[in-house]
Amino acid sequence: MHEPGAFHHDVAAAIDTRVDSHTHSDWTDGADSIDDMADAAVAAGLRTWGLSDHVRHDTTWLPEYVTAVRALRRDDLLIRCGVETKIMNVSGQLDLPPSLPALDYLLIADHQFPGVDGPEHPSSVRDRLAAGQVTPSAVVEQLVEATAAALRSSPLPPTVAHPFSLLPKCGLDEQLVTDELLDVLATACRAVDGAVEVNEKWRCPSARVLSGLMRRGVTLVAGSDAHRTADVGRYTHLHEVLASL
Repeated sequence: MHEPGAFHHDVAAAIDTRVDSHTHSDWTDGADSIDDMADAAVAAGLRTWGLSDHVRHDTTWLPEYVTAVRALRRDDLLIRCGVETKIMNVSGQLDLPPSLPALDYLLIADHQFPGVDGPEHPSSVRDRLAAGQVTPSAVVEQLVEATAAALRSSPLPPTVAHPFSLLPKCGLDEQLVTDELLDVLATACRAVDGAVEVNEKWRCPSARVLSGLMRRGVTLVAGSDAHRTADVGRYTHLHEVLASL
């Protein structure tokens, strides 16, 4: 049995706040260059920094992007190159180019709802919920099942980016994520040595989900989701969640 406060220390030790695996540059929707973002990582006191711009199935610039990131050098900073992509459907298909260069990791994200036939806008899910065509529990279950399938299908070491950030957009709450669904997500993560991100921009997941995943042996990583230099390696939500445990 944990002593009082022991679990908090376990979580704090497991999440390295000198790591930021989720940042974006002006190669996609970020405001600043990769050089400026690297300088910001150094200024933030990071020891490991990952650039993870968005890709889709028709992205053509990925080889040049990887070459540019690999050329970056900063003293005392490990620089990793990843990308972020969305889950397309309930089968876990990922919106990736058919051929990938050598990348360090993949962020998989619920940018839209992973429907049976493809991505569905959150407003459509809200409409179906309002019409009684689907239940809240069914929506959450489908999202978790799709995320688990995406983890299993990932061609690269995967991290679930901003987990459950889609739910409020659908008019739903993270409290609908049951212990059984956390079991599903955790099992998929452990099977592929995947991780779950604590995301600063979207302030997710909650302390309940975070502690539940940790108790299930899931690797947790910090990600700012910075789209500008000022936000690289800056964590408020993460520290608030740790303090609440």
